[in-house]
Amino acid sequence: MSKLKSASLYLLGIIGLSLPISIALILSPMQPAHACRPGPGSKPATIAQRVDKTPIVFQGVVRRVKRDTIVIRVKRYLKGSGPKLVNLKGFNLTSCDNFIQKPGGNFIFFAENKGSQPWNAVYDGAFGSVRPWDKTTRQELRKLGLIGKKVKKDSKCAFDSRKTVDTVKNQVGKIRKIHDRLYIIVSKDNGRFAPCNLSDEFKKDGLMIRFSGDVKEIYPNERWAATLFKLSDYKVVDEEDKSTKVSEFNSVNKEE
Repeated sequence: MSKLKSASLYLLGIIGLSLPISIALILSPMQPAHACRPGPGSKPATIAQRVDKTPIVFQGVVRRVKRDTIVIRVKRYLKGSGPKLVNLKGFNLTSCDNFIQKPGGNFIFFAENKGSQPWNAVYDGAFGSVRPWDKTTRQELRKLGLIGKKVKKDSKCAFDSRKTVDTVKNQVGKIRKIHDRLYIIVSKDNGRFAPCNLSDEFKKDGLMIRFSGDVKEIYPNERWAATLFKLSDYKVVDEEDKSTKVSEFNSVNKEE
C-alpha cells in the first residue's frame, strides 16, 4: 500500500512540473524557425518589381527600435514622399519578419501609408521587406535612374528665345513642387530656379539633384517668383558622390 502511495505521489509530481511548462508553451507565440524559408527555386522580386508595386520606397537609417516598430531617419525618397522621420511597423514579431533590433542599419524600405503613422512595411513574401544599402542595391537603383542618373538636355523649351545672363555649374538643389505643373529647384543658398526642361521622372518633391544650366533674362514688365532657367545636365545626388554636402544644404535651407 505504501509503495502504491509513493508511486502515485511521484506521478502527481511529474504532472505538476510538466503542466506549467505545457501551458507556457501553449501561450507563448510560436515562431517556427523554417516557416518563412523561400520555396525551392523561388527568387526575390527585383527592385524594379518592388518599386512598381509599392506605394512608398525610401532609403533611411534606423534611429530607434520599439518592439515591432522602428523609427527611421529618411535620407531620400525614391518613390512617393513623406516626412524626415518615419515610424514603420512590421518587424521583430514572427519568423516571417525582418529582425532589426538595434539602431544604425542603412536600408531601402518599402512601405504603405494608411493615413497616419506608423506606416506598414510591405513584404516580398519570405524574402523580407527591406534591402541593404549595398553595392548590388545601388547598381539596381542606378539602372532604374533612381540614383546617380545624369541627364543631358538640349531640347527646346519656352525660354530658348531669351538671352542667357548667367550660368550655374555643379550646384546641389532640392526639387520643390509649387503646383501640379510647376516644379522649381531650391539651391543650398536659397536660390530659386524655374527650369523649363525638367524631366517628368525628376518631378519629385524633396528630390536632391546636382545640376548645371543657363539663367535666362526676365523682361522688365514681368514678375517671377523664381529665376528662369534651362538645365544643361542634372542627376540625382548619389550617396557615393562624396563632394555633395547634403548636411550643409539642409543646415542652410530651412524650408524643409
